[in-house]
Amino acid sequence: MVLRSRHGLAIVCLLLAQAAGLAATEPLRLGDGDRLLVLAPHPDDEILSAGGLIQEALGLDLPVRVCFLTMGDNHEIASLFTRRHPALRPGGWRPLGTLRQNEAAAAASQLGLAPGDLVFLGYPDYGAHLIWNRHWRTVPAYRSPLTRVAAVPFARALTPGSAYAGEDILDDLVDVIRDFQPTHLVVSHPADHNADHRALYLFTRIALWNLAAEGLSPEFLAAPVHFSQWPKPRLSQPDQPATPPRELDGHHDWIEYRLAPFQVTGKLSALRRHHSQYQSGANYLNAFIRKSELFGDFSDLILPGGTGSVQLAEDDSSQFRPDADLFQALAGDRDEWRAIAEQNAFETAELGGHDNDFIARTITGDGAALTLSFQFLKPLTPATRLVVAIFGFRADTPFGDMPKMVIDAASDRLHSAMDLDAPLPKDAVEWQPGPPDEVTVRVPFARLGNPEKILTGAELHKDGLPVDWVAWRAIELPGPLPSASTTPARPATAISPAPVPAPIAAPPPAVTLRPRVHLPRPAAPERSEATEAVIW
Repeated sequence: MVLRSRHGLAIVCLLLAQAAGLAATEPLRLGDGDRLLVLAPHPDDEILSAGGLIQEALGLDLPVRVCFLTMGDNHEIASLFTRRHPALRPGGWRPLGTLRQNEAAAAASQLGLAPGDLVFLGYPDYGAHLIWNRHWRTVPAYRSPLTRVAAVPFARALTPGSAYAGEDILDDLVDVIRDFQPTHLVVSHPADHNADHRALYLFTRIALWNLAAEGLSPEFLAAPVHFSQWPKPRLSQPDQPATPPRELDGHHDWIEYRLAPFQVTGKLSALRRHHSQYQSGANYLNAFIRKSELFGDFSDLILPGGTGSVQLAEDDSSQFRPDADLFQALAGDRDEWRAIAEQNAFETAELGGHDNDFIARTITGDGAALTLSFQFLKPLTPATRLVVAIFGFRADTPFGDMPKMVIDAASDRLHSAMDLDAPLPKDAVEWQPGPPDEVTVRVPFARLGNPEKILTGAELHKDGLPVDWVAWRAIELPGPLPSASTTPARPATAISPAPVPAPIAAPPPAVTLRPRVHLPRPAAPERSEATEAVIW
């Protein structure tokens, strides 16, 4: 082969680099006037994702703020080893949330942040994704099985007493972003294997869509953190750059921040301040000590006027398959890890013969409706069900009031369609017949509130136990859509006498949640090197 241009040579070099497992990256640089906001699902995620970038911003005298969605009152690392998050000791977990808040303050001080640079929202650890999926409008607030409360119980939170409800989380994030006016915003990646990380990404996308009219459009830096078989090797490599998870490499370009040697050291020192996490997971956490940090995100899918088609390959074969070597290294003699191992073994046995994988999904718009088709590695068993979520967004309608459709389907029928907890009429969704390894559903745009944008994701379940899932994706629908009065609703295909939900006359009216409490945020207590032990 003869290359006739530099452009052709560049393409070949890029392909060779990707074939060798190297990510295409561009450098991340901060300059005068920049403001860095880091949104962390749990205490320690701010260090894992952006510990070096925070130091860079502070070194340039740029404003930095770190906002924590939860207090980390659950067992975050354990989520990499079970399909259902383990609940090891229900009740009495609020003290752990306070402990992790103090650890976050110590880690921030290690990096050079002041107490006033931290914001704690105090929403429930491992509850954010359930809140995103179910708890909006009139649906009662989520109640944490660990803390046994349904509202923010921490006095040092931004809005103590806020309900564990979607509107309250969204309002808090909008307030934080609007107040700080960031030029760069770090948040968790939408394909992260931890459900809280995915939820924070989704809430943040809506918050930024709400703020777009105010001219706020920070550079969006989505950071991968928790993936069951990444990063590898499981040890500190301060002289090696970070590489993306295998299942994400090639799906989008990456922005890379290169740490100076002293920043690598500072990142490790700050990470060790999160004592409760470092003590139980040092073998895992040390693997994040690299000389670079990576940020990237999926591109939004564009369907002008609600028309067009996009096929997405899904190749995350590691999902719900834990790293056995890491598991062994972490287990040791700790009772908590033995309990997690027992839970993992039980889940594996329960799914015997039912395990499966998404391999592709096709998203199509015909101007009147959205069609979602999912292909699996093998035919679905009768016990497995596909759950598809489709949430619409309009700038002129509060997001909580928009339809939030959840479809429960199998390879041979449509089981139900819900708007949160309200059953929808039979013609709200059309199930389309196909091969036994595919499921296809079609939803009129009018049923989604004639949205300007859509967020959609899907999971495969067996008796409520997750089998596999695909990352949520954003769809933009520029241009006019048919109005609700002219959108045709094709009748659902009758394929079995299975019962379907009865129609409802109209969706329930939106109601205002109890008023959120806005109190002055007290400064975190001063901590010093002398009073804070470090585990070396």
